[in-house]
Amino acid sequence: MWGVNMGKIYMDGYDFFFWNYEGQTKMKHEVLEEYIDKWIKIVGCYHKLNYFDCFGGCGAYKDNDKVYYGSPIRVAKAVQKNQQNLYRKVNIVIIEKEEENIENLKKVFEYNQITIKPYFIQGDFDEEINKIFDATNGNFAPTFFFIDPFGFKINYDTLKRIMTVPKSEIFLNFMYTRINEFLGAEKIEKTIDKLFGCDDWKKIINERSNNREQDIVSLYRRQLKRISKFVYYYRISFPNRDRTYYYLFHLTNHQKGCVVMKSSFAKYNYGKVEYMGPKHGYLSLFDQEDIKLYEIKQYLLNKYSNTKISFYDIIEENIDEVPYLESDIRSALKELRKEGKVEVKHITSKTENSIQDKDLIIFS
Repeated sequence: MWGVNMGKIYMDGYDFFFWNYEGQTKMKHEVLEEYIDKWIKIVGCYHKLNYFDCFGGCGAYKDNDKVYYGSPIRVAKAVQKNQQNLYRKVNIVIIEKEEENIENLKKVFEYNQITIKPYFIQGDFDEEINKIFDATNGNFAPTFFFIDPFGFKINYDTLKRIMTVPKSEIFLNFMYTRINEFLGAEKIEKTIDKLFGCDDWKKIINERSNNREQDIVSLYRRQLKRISKFVYYYRISFPNRDRTYYYLFHLTNHQKGCVVMKSSFAKYNYGKVEYMGPKHGYLSLFDQEDIKLYEIKQYLLNKYSNTKISFYDIIEENIDEVPYLESDIRSALKELRKEGKVEVKHITSKTENSIQDKDLIIFS
């Protein structure tokens, strides 16, 4: 038996409550867990790590009769799984404004028999993060920040401060639907200014652009590119209609981070770097792979005509600019080699068919 009270779902056999689990939230958590597992293995071999879940939530979800767990639990399980192979420990910090949610999270951790003890902080994400920075002078180990608010009270200056930490990364929910709804409302102009780190959004309102959504998202990305070398965003649709719900932005200063996040996202979205709901995703299984390969080949030929460039530099220049994976670009280059349109000089790779970082690609 189960019951619902003010959005909280109660089930027999559990001493904590649940929230309803929507498809896009489940996908988001799966992508996060996949990425964090790889991040721990790659970066944790050499460094102590921190993970900040900046809007911890209640920790438990229900979809029909199935029980799922939120981002803090998933990440803690990934850390616990990899703990023996880590150079040093991983600190998990959970910030949550509501005391009721924190108490619920503690019960969920206990129920799942997670031995890693997170640090719980009750308070506003922005205020608490800046308190920590003030106290530590930003002297952090490599840190991953998952910022997943219900609204859009996110300060650009705080993100800028976070990205000063070497090897830090941000996975951020840009709640487009809510932002678009309130953009231009006089009462929250200062809040919007803080979100974008500028007031250039007013030009979009004044110009009455026909492509308002793209203009808003492009402005935000331009601002984020000022503080992070690689910025890629993932469009998330409503589960049952092709309309944007929100965007997930990933900020990292390392090519590998962008490569791995895109592949993690594609794993749970039928090879695509956007979420279009289960129905659209299923249909995408029948997309012809050769169409995508053709598009990438034409893109590369147009951009790099009569050019010599390493495979690493091709990825460096394009991985956060195009909706293709590193593996897609590699496959396209192999096809172009077969067609005699590029030559590959092997420097890193040890086999004739392989293409690796320092291998030189010569476009005719």
